[in-house]
Amino acid sequence: MEQTDNKSVVRNVVLGTLLAVILSRFTIASLFMTLPILLACSRIRNTSKAMVPFGALLLVVIGWTLVENRVIIGTDLQPVLLVGLYPPVAATIGSAVWLASREKSSSLLRRFFWASIPVFVLGLALSLYFASDASLPIRAALTESIMYFFPAESIGMDISEIAKASVDMLMLFYAPLGIVVLGIPVLISDVSLHKFDEAWQVDFANMKFPDSYVWMFFASWAFALVSNLASLPSWLVALAWNAALSVGFLYAVVGASILVSMARRKSPAISAGRIVFTLVLLCFIPVLNVVVLIGLPVLGVLETWVNFR
Repeated sequence: MEQTDNKSVVRNVVLGTLLAVILSRFTIASLFMTLPILLACSRIRNTSKAMVPFGALLLVVIGWTLVENRVIIGTDLQPVLLVGLYPPVAATIGSAVWLASREKSSSLLRRFFWASIPVFVLGLALSLYFASDASLPIRAALTESIMYFFPAESIGMDISEIAKASVDMLMLFYAPLGIVVLGIPVLISDVSLHKFDEAWQVDFANMKFPDSYVWMFFASWAFALVSNLASLPSWLVALAWNAALSVGFLYAVVGASILVSMARRKSPAISAGRIVFTLVLLCFIPVLNVVVLIGLPVLGVLETWVNFR
């Protein structure tokens, strides 16, 4: 019986890895590419063995991307490969850390914090590159691409300045966007695996940072605002905003946890997954998305002084 179970696990891991590779080839589907591996590896207790499919996925994604874009290797546009590789590489490494951290802690927030660290480092490195003069050819190429898809004669206005500003703003968001991309498959996999696990629901509803961490939030946002007002160098602006937005997203997770706790206090039958997916849907509705994106981190910060649960 045990041998049969082992064969079943191996089969699921292999199929999950193949499905992950297929998903990685599609723009939107790539956001979920680590999900099959996370689900398949949930039954593997040996951490080193569970890392094998992540390593395989990483090699395939990098190799495939290099082969597809071999014509720009060695040219001035070569760094644009980093832009395309960042989301899948960050999600794969972050998901691997998330899965490996289960041996060290059962706390969901602590594990997600650890998993976010390598994603933040990779995103910050990419942002700092885009804040340097070395990225000027890449930024110019990306600006031209936007203008190609939105020609002035079609939309009745010249958007060159808007396109340039949009590309320049990318350097402020790479790290937090990477953390969001990591959070999508991690959240879906855990909700799927533990939707009937009351202990997991309780843990999710009680996620909280130590009170002293709130100064990290205030310091990062103060730094971000000062970096704009004081006209600091681009690399400092990139560092400040990537840090502020990343910390803000982590506190938004705490804010979501507070809402789950409040909802479950009224009705224990309400699951964390239902609340979180409702919040995600609200993020796509104009006006309401602003309330959610600002309200959640503020709620998480306010819990330092207000006992919401």
